[in-house]
Amino acid sequence: MKKITEQEALNLLMEGIDLKDLNKPENKWILHSIYVGLAARRITEKLGLNDSYALKIGYLHDIGRKIDHNNHPIEGYKYLKRLGYDDIAKYSLTHSFYNNKITNTVGLGPKDPIKYEFINNYLNSIPIDLFSNIVHLCDLFCLDTGFTTIENRLLDLIERKGINDNFFSYYLSILDFKRWIELTTKANFYDLFPEIKKEELDNQINDYRLIKDISCKNKQKTKKHDII
Repeated sequence: MKKITEQEALNLLMEGIDLKDLNKPENKWILHSIYVGLAARRITEKLGLNDSYALKIGYLHDIGRKIDHNNHPIEGYKYLKRLGYDDIAKYSLTHSFYNNKITNTVGLGPKDPIKYEFINNYLNSIPIDLFSNIVHLCDLFCLDTGFTTIENRLLDLIERKGINDNFFSYYLSILDFKRWIELTTKANFYDLFPEIKKEELDNQINDYRLIKDISCKNKQKTKKHDII
């Protein structure tokens, strides 16, 4: 099993991309990945964990987007495995599913039954990993422009990717994980990210209510569809 350095992970992320082209729409996921890596490093450093390892996972969590944007978890896993980075490879897949549960995700989840079975079987075959959950959390407040609140990011993702019936329960579990980090570090979570805009922090309660409302309406819509 090959090890990868921080610089090698960043080089792999940036491979084939000119710095002047980073702000092109098709490359914004790379900036997002860099912010996820930096956020994961801050959190794990505060928790007393291996922050270098977290940085590398964050950098490479979306690497599969180089191959297939829509199927990036599986493609990233396969790509890193081919390169011999077996340990890092698993995070390309697990980072999309909090606590290794396939419904704990943003959007509708894997639509193809074969991909669904592959991912579900894989998630059930490995132990829950704290680093994976940390990177998953970072994925939920890192934009290609920097850090934001979990709620602000989720509203954007819901609009673009849709919502599944388990979403609100999943969202509450994310908030519980955030609180665990705060209790463990004895610090306010967002104090670690002073770059977040004040207005986004001030909107958290309203955004929470909006997420709850969207989730409830989606469940009602699903129930009506099932009855019909």
